[in-house]
Amino acid sequence: MDKIVDVHFHVGLAGDKWPQMGGMSPWYKEQLVFKIFLLYADLKPGDVCDEKMDEAILHSIRATKVDKVVCLALDPVYDTNGNRQEKASNVWTDNSYVFWLRDRLPEKVLPGASVHPLDPKFRERVEECVAKGAVLLKWLPSAQQFTLDDPRVADAMKFLATVNKGKALPLLLHTGGEYAIPSSNPRTFSNDFLTWGFWDKFFNIFRFGDKKWNTPNIAEIDKNIRAALDAGTVIIFAHCGLPYFTPKFLTGMAEHSDFEPVKKYLESPGNGSWRCFADVSAICTPGRAQFIPEVEKLPKEKLLFGSDYPTPVFLLKPNDKDIVAQFEELRKGHVEHLVIPAGNLLDVNLEQLQIAFPQHPMFTNFSRM
Repeated sequence: MDKIVDVHFHVGLAGDKWPQMGGMSPWYKEQLVFKIFLLYADLKPGDVCDEKMDEAILHSIRATKVDKVVCLALDPVYDTNGNRQEKASNVWTDNSYVFWLRDRLPEKVLPGASVHPLDPKFRERVEECVAKGAVLLKWLPSAQQFTLDDPRVADAMKFLATVNKGKALPLLLHTGGEYAIPSSNPRTFSNDFLTWGFWDKFFNIFRFGDKKWNTPNIAEIDKNIRAALDAGTVIIFAHCGLPYFTPKFLTGMAEHSDFEPVKKYLESPGNGSWRCFADVSAICTPGRAQFIPEVEKLPKEKLLFGSDYPTPVFLLKPNDKDIVAQFEELRKGHVEHLVIPAGNLLDVNLEQLQIAFPQHPMFTNFSRM
């Protein structure tokens, strides 16, 4: 029987008790985005420690009715010379942590590894992750500070096509703007982009010094992605490349969007053997929900279910059970539930997506891959 798999579940540690398994910069811990994540993970500011965060992650996974959860590592920054730079990473999570989660919850956790493509030991480390049971590889180019037009990154993508005993290890690639894990170098914000249009160029004129975004080499990025797909690499474009905040009619001007190039990749036959997908993680938010009709038109076999935990989840279409649960939490004095849905957020996300995409195969597509 096919399983419901959440392919996009973030995990992280503060770095106090188990610093070898991950960490967060002091700057990041003070940011509003992190404090919002704490609320959605049901953690208090005083709970920012490895043991409490680990406990919250385990509880969310144990309690959900989602069959399997892909827990994502995030390798730290490596500079262009291949030197590991943990202090340049606002957030990083070691592969050892996601394997440890899998060992404690083997019936629920699938390890999502992360190996920086500029690490000189990239191939060796990826092979080790595959041997330990990794089901995909996660890249976040902006936060990890590398570019998709780099020939070394192109070679790394191609390597993933056959690393799993001649088969591919899927690449979960972030696309579009990244707000959850900001880079320590603002210039790399655009490293996740698959397009660079008029408004990108226009607004970049008014950014100066270290705030000016890098100009991505879109033609080279497209060439590298196509070459990897031609070689047999499986690529999952995270979030369908959607913008996060902007009303649809302002897309492209007020906020960058990569939905159109993602759509093009998904709908293209390529050389006849392309295997590319997109996940719908973090779509249960007011900004992204407006794109659900467009996402619904994408090839059904190419969409994958995900939550982007602990990103906020909203009740787009609450039912009677949701309303009663919210009211009960408010009656108990939990005012945060004016915004945060009651109950396990993985289940809330699943239920909202099942309402938005009834009978859609996205929920079990990864299980069949």
